[in-house]
Amino acid sequence: MRLIKYFHLAICVMLVTLLSCKEDDPEPAYELKARLLAGAKGASKNWSLTSATVTFEGDTEPFEFDPCFLDNVYKFTNNATQDYELTEGLTKCATDAPTIVESGNWSFTSDGEILIVLTYNFTGSDAVIFAFLARPAIVKELTEDSLKLEIELDLDGEIEIYNLNFEAN
Repeated sequence: MRLIKYFHLAICVMLVTLLSCKEDDPEPAYELKARLLAGAKGASKNWSLTSATVTFEGDTEPFEFDPCFLDNVYKFTNNATQDYELTEGLTKCATDAPTIVESGNWSFTSDGEILIVLTYNFTGSDAVIFAFLARPAIVKELTEDSLKLEIELDLDGEIEIYNLNFEAN
């Protein structure tokens, strides 16, 4: 009789163990995107702007940057404060320009669809040019090597849509 009780107890324990096992929850979208944007926890990743377009009144045109902007480095760090930093590249637009153009923090919305860069430290003449990046940006594509953002600006009722393409360094 005792053997039957132990057998039933063993069956119950096995069933509870098997039923309590489930697949791990999938990684949240914002964590996956954070790793693609900034690397593993504690790491950082650099990006360079490769091209941009602007759409205004239904027309899309290339958005031309001075070559001195195209070697700037956008650094995203995957740390507790999610630091962001834009630094001048080798070619400075002004010889007296500081190395760090702007800095701040970044985050994704919980669905990972929108990147928010909060810049709080603007320096140098290019800060005005890149201040528009301090707006929520729709993430059109994010892979290990490619970042494509869309930013909408409302300039006194005139809507401009910027599509920015970045490449990982």
